[in-house]
Amino acid sequence: MCFRPAVVNMPIECPNCHKKIPVVGGVKQKKCPHCGTDLTSVTAAAPSAPSAPGAPAAPSAPSAPGAPRAPHDAPSAPHAPSGTTDKKD
Repeated sequence: MCFRPAVVNMPIECPNCHKKIPVVGGVKQKKCPHCGTDLTSVTAAAPSAPSAPGAPAAPSAPSAPGAPRAPHDAPSAPHAPSGTTDKKD
C-alpha cells in the first residue's frame, strides 16, 4: 500500500535572502523571519524532476576465446634436452 500525505507543504524561498522558510500546516509566513521581506506574493515552487541518466556506452566487440586450460592432473609438456647442441660447420 502506498502512503500519500493529504497535503504536501513545500517550503518557500525568500526572494531577498534566499533562505528556505517552511510552510507549517498550509499556512505560510507573511514576512521573512531572517530579513523581514514581505512574502505575501511569493509562492512555493514545485521541485524540478531529476534529470534522466545519460545513455550507456556501446558494448565493445567480443574478443577471441583463449586456449583451453589443461586439466590439473595432466602431465606437463616434455622439455627439450639440455646440454647437447649440434653445430655444423
